[in-house]
Amino acid sequence: MKITSKSQRQFKIQSVLFYLFMLALVILLAQFSLKTNIQLDWTANHRHSLSNTTKDFLKQLDKPVTIQAFISPNSEFKPVLTTLLNRYQSLSTQLNIDYIDPDFSPELVRELNIQQQGEMVITLGEQQQRVHDLSEQSLTNALISVSREQDKWIIFIEGHGERRPDHQANFNLSTWAETLKQKGFKLRSLNLVQHQQIPRNTAVVVIASPEKPWLAGEVDIIKNYLSAGGNLLWLAEPSNQPPLLALSEYLGIQFVPGVITDPNTELLGIADPQFTLITDYANHPIAQATSSVTLFPKAAAIEAINPDATWQYQALLTTPENVWSDSQTNLKAEFELGLDTAGPLDLAYLITRVIGSDTDEVQQRIAVVGDGDFLSNSFIGNAANLELGLAMMNWLAKDDKLINIPVKTTIDNQLELNKMTSLLIGLGFLIVVPALLLLIGITLWWVRRRQ
Repeated sequence: MKITSKSQRQFKIQSVLFYLFMLALVILLAQFSLKTNIQLDWTANHRHSLSNTTKDFLKQLDKPVTIQAFISPNSEFKPVLTTLLNRYQSLSTQLNIDYIDPDFSPELVRELNIQQQGEMVITLGEQQQRVHDLSEQSLTNALISVSREQDKWIIFIEGHGERRPDHQANFNLSTWAETLKQKGFKLRSLNLVQHQQIPRNTAVVVIASPEKPWLAGEVDIIKNYLSAGGNLLWLAEPSNQPPLLALSEYLGIQFVPGVITDPNTELLGIADPQFTLITDYANHPIAQATSSVTLFPKAAAIEAINPDATWQYQALLTTPENVWSDSQTNLKAEFELGLDTAGPLDLAYLITRVIGSDTDEVQQRIAVVGDGDFLSNSFIGNAANLELGLAMMNWLAKDDKLINIPVKTTIDNQLELNKMTSLLIGLGFLIVVPALLLLIGITLWWVRRRQ
């Protein structure tokens, strides 16, 4: 090819156009990168992005919240803290984040009693919560807690052998109670013999598996509380002589005699048929906040007899058809016609009614569960028991929007390979990849030689 002055001018023009187009492309990409923020989290449990529940909560946040983050600029935790808070702030304009260097604000550190690097103080009005660890669960729990419009008091009735929220024994409810406190609830135990009235600021009364009979006057106190529109969580147990028969009659329910027997548990390695697995939930916000199966040891079935049309009944938990209520004391994993009650059986009921005037109507909420073991310290960590317990309490306290935030754990930080896979990968890098590069080189050499 003969190079002339004309062809040289064409090459120069092409070069100039190329660099102009390249410059324009770089500018466009820069502008696009500044105005666009696309993040992809390919980890197995999306631990580098916020959960859907947190995102939904932030979208519902309608009041300004201040987050004071006490961190030194050269702290090793500063990048982690900044990344976490940026994720939250990108989803809500209601979050005002203030990074404070403890070394330059000693008076504020003393006033707020800041103890460590990375500690955060969450404030909304007069409500204030502290976060000591850099996790989504802790931060969202604190935001939920300060977002509650008023104090939510949960009253646990005691004096009849009930499960205690402040005791560590396997039978009791301290694990569940501690989680409720983290969600912003305030807990108190109440003996109806010593206090003949339920406090007015009570959000929910909990009757947790009483073992001894109640006095008639104590039952009347609960009835008066319910007549006034109070909310109730009743955890019952299988019994031939229910200690609160008068209360069940008032609510229009009855307990099926015996203990629910579930032969399906054997398929999951549970030898005891008295453990009931629930996979069938009602179409309800409580069920939507429960991500998987729940486990109930020694549960009683419940039936609604509905003597009062003002109450609305909804079965929350329903067993499979091949489950039955065994009325015998020596529970056998086989159904006995005429003695046992065939399934499917309802294990929990939600009872509601609308009270008040037309201009000021409120919904009264009651939940009755035929088992208290599922929330006990022994079993609350099984399956989705904790999620169910938290969702149920949020619903009873009329905090439908405040839902449980799951704990994210690192489940995919290790790659485990068997011997054959490791051998194939090793041979690939040692033989296949070099051979492929050699083949590409020979092919390029041959093509250029032919030209």
